[in-house]
Amino acid sequence: MHIRKTTILAAAAALLASSGIALAETVTFKGTGTYSVVRALMPLSNGGAALHLSHDTIATVEPSESGFMSGDCAGLAYISPEGEVSIDSICNFSLNSKDGLVIRGQADLEGSKVKVIGGSGKFSGATGTGTMTRKWVEGNRGSYDYEVKVTTP
Repeated sequence: MHIRKTTILAAAAALLASSGIALAETVTFKGTGTYSVVRALMPLSNGGAALHLSHDTIATVEPSESGFMSGDCAGLAYISPEGEVSIDSICNFSLNSKDGLVIRGQADLEGSKVKVIGGSGKFSGATGTGTMTRKWVEGNRGSYDYEVKVTTP
């Protein structure tokens, strides 16, 4: 009976593959990025501040054919009167002219948790989660390490 179930499952998988219906695949992407940011500070009446962020980034990426990806991000940060920082941002990363990922990040000064919220090309309908860890910041530039698990439908 066990052999029969295994055979049926294998046949079903082969049928799905031959019909053009892809099975979900999860890939872990890792790398290091650098960015250049433009900031606009708005002081708040509570003694804190809101900070609009817009930055360009380029990052190594493995596994990939090109070995790198580029991105544009926009975000809003809140700096409390006590100096605590929280950031919410959306980034559009491109691996090539047709394959891209849209990522939402929620961060503090130590790093961020990211969520894949879609994409284009082979990443259309992608989901996933990951982390980004700040390496250094100097003026309007910085660097980070990341690891993101991406699942495609």
